[in-house]
Amino acid sequence: MRRLHQILKGESTLDDLLQRHRREAALQDLIHRALPPALAKHVVVIDARSAELELGAASGAVAALLRQRAPDLRASLAREGFEFTGIRVRVQARLAREQVPKSLRKQLDSSSAATIGSLAAALGPSPLADALRRMASGHGRNPVGDPVSKVARNSRGRDEPLEGKKDEDREQ
Repeated sequence: MRRLHQILKGESTLDDLLQRHRREAALQDLIHRALPPALAKHVVVIDARSAELELGAASGAVAALLRQRAPDLRASLAREGFEFTGIRVRVQARLAREQVPKSLRKQLDSSSAATIGSLAAALGPSPLADALRRMASGHGRNPVGDPVSKVARNSRGRDEPLEGKKDEDREQ
């Protein structure tokens, strides 16, 4: 049984396709080494058959950066034996393969929310105080439901309201 590689080399059209793929893969590797990693992962070789190299960029910003680096990139490729008269960059948004991880919603713990709430109360009526109250009330653990309530952790690690509790630390 013949190997796939031997079959591809036996057919002239498939052999041409295989050679083109190897050339573009080598170019892709060189481009990725010549560019910063954050930029390189958003760039692919589209066509390297003509005198002008055609690259794909995942966004307009990537394309702009790539166009700025095109002379240096062309010189780097020439040192490796790949001569091109120019580099053409096309934006192709579908190239962005990497999924951006979802950012976790930042949450305040109850003591931070209480601190922010007391700061808002000390500021008096102002837009900043209103924003701080909204921030403190949105922390998700407001047991009383008013915009700013003071809470503390009990011995079981749960939040409980401070209303009606005596201050045990008299030095404050």
